[in-house]
Amino acid sequence: MARRGLVISRLDPRLGNPEWTENWTVGPGLRFELIDSDGRVWLCHDPVTKEQALGLSLPNGAAPALLGRAIADVASFSRSPGAANDGPLDTMEVDGLRFSFVARPGDQRRVEEATILSVDKHHTLLYAAGRTIEVLDFGDGTFAAPAWSAPSRERGTSTPSGWERRDVHLRNDLIVVIPCPADVVIFDDGFGFHGPLPSSQLERALR
Repeated sequence: MARRGLVISRLDPRLGNPEWTENWTVGPGLRFELIDSDGRVWLCHDPVTKEQALGLSLPNGAAPALLGRAIADVASFSRSPGAANDGPLDTMEVDGLRFSFVARPGDQRRVEEATILSVDKHHTLLYAAGRTIEVLDFGDGTFAAPAWSAPSRERGTSTPSGWERRDVHLRNDLIVVIPCPADVVIFDDGFGFHGPLPSSQLERALR
């Protein structure tokens, strides 16, 4: 994955309400998610080290769900799954770290060396102009934006027939509103993508 260009360091109102600070993640770093005994996914607001993530005293019945490097410059969730309206996310603390309820996974299926999860989440992300990012092209006029990279950042998985993982250089900000439910594609090399989104949206950011 190429080095990020312009780093966004603010809560961009194009993505959501800046007053709902618990709804946002900003900047790079390792991000940690846990899944609780009710199947709810909670995202840690701040970057963590691998050692921090492995050493957390998780709530009873909870387990690690994800440890990956953030790709978007800034992202916002408009509501927690099941909420009737947009608003501040449900939150909790674990060992002094703040977590927000951001997603609830549903059905999953395998396509060659990838797992596709149906995920209930309300997620908007910005990838800044000047960056090169990897996208997943489904070959049918849709694509998936990068969600996270593996901690090692090493790609090593073949792509299912008809799909293509490719690097693109952004000339303009790419802002994507992930559909709900989302298809979250997790490759066996640890990289994740979410969509599907119209390829025309990506092409506008490349011009």
